[in-house]
Amino acid sequence: MATKSGKYWVTWANTNAKNSTNIDDLDTTFKTNVKAFKKALEDAGAKIVISTTKRSKKRAYLFHWSWKISQGKCKPTDAPKMVGVDIEWDHGDIAKSKAGALEMVNGFGLAVPPKSINAPSLTSNHIDGKAIDMTITWAGKIKVKKKDGKEAEVTYFPNANNNLILHAVGDSYSVKKLKTDAPHWSHNGR
Repeated sequence: MATKSGKYWVTWANTNAKNSTNIDDLDTTFKTNVKAFKKALEDAGAKIVISTTKRSKKRAYLFHWSWKISQGKCKPTDAPKMVGVDIEWDHGDIAKSKAGALEMVNGFGLAVPPKSINAPSLTSNHIDGKAIDMTITWAGKIKVKKKDGKEAEVTYFPNANNNLILHAVGDSYSVKKLKTDAPHWSHNGR
């Protein structure tokens, strides 16, 4: 029998469909690029907290549908079944279904509007090890070396989506910013 959406699924996913936070789990080329970008940022005085590198397909499924249902972007019955994830999205009442999905969104710590206007992807670059979610902070301005060795002066913005100079530094390392999801960087900007 299927278990209704809610906090249970956060605990289940943390045991059965874990996210990695280890850079070494990334695709070989992307891992090299991320390590170089991260080193340049840290050498300049930035602090980096990594929340996700590689993600399982099951976790991506739970992220995607809990986000869409909780945000009213689809009906609970729109979510297809997934082998190995015996979840019931439809609680028989739209408010209860949205509440169960929101418990999951909150439990997973997913970014919602205004920080992210996109549902987590079912085909995320995270699944292939070609994306990283990281929060980058510092005070004031820092000088960060681009891959070519030239320095860029980067002012701190609370929302990384708006920091175009930081994006350009990442681009120089082939670590590209998804500008609609504050912590998300990938090999192709998606």
